[in-house]
Amino acid sequence: MYTRIATAADVDIIVNFYQQLQEATRRLYAPHSMDRESLQQQIADPAHLMLLTFVEEELAGYQVFLKGAFPWERDRYMQYGMAIHQETASYAPVLGDGYQGRGAGTLMLTQALPYLKDAGITRLILWGGVQCANIRAVNFYLKNGFRIVGYFEWEGANYDMISTIDGSHNRPASQ
Repeated sequence: MYTRIATAADVDIIVNFYQQLQEATRRLYAPHSMDRESLQQQIADPAHLMLLTFVEEELAGYQVFLKGAFPWERDRYMQYGMAIHQETASYAPVLGDGYQGRGAGTLMLTQALPYLKDAGITRLILWGGVQCANIRAVNFYLKNGFRIVGYFEWEGANYDMISTIDGSHNRPASQ
């Protein structure tokens, strides 16, 4: 398994990957825009970092990091008494159906850490939170050093979670 930065040449690979996900999986990853135009904009935008993870030559998943947060998320975190600093990035991972529950997500996140360090990112928040009913995802984040900091309603119940990247251990670690 290896991870690299996405380029404009990868847009079709990502679109095809996303379209091949089961409908139930795509619903869990909503509301991320994964159409060709949105992907091209994200890859070109220096505020975004998109990483692709492959097993041999098959795309296993991708991770999108947005430096900072959207205003509505920044407002929610402020209500929890937490400011979103320039070292914070919003995190949105997507893992293929065949790789879920097998440790691939943890490895994917671990492989992202050097890229985040190079970008000056020391803290992650979940982009759009995580659906409370998505127990597998909630447990994944807790296992990987995230902690629940708040709760909000948007198309159901969601948790806001945060993790501080601990460079000395080369893995996420909550504070």
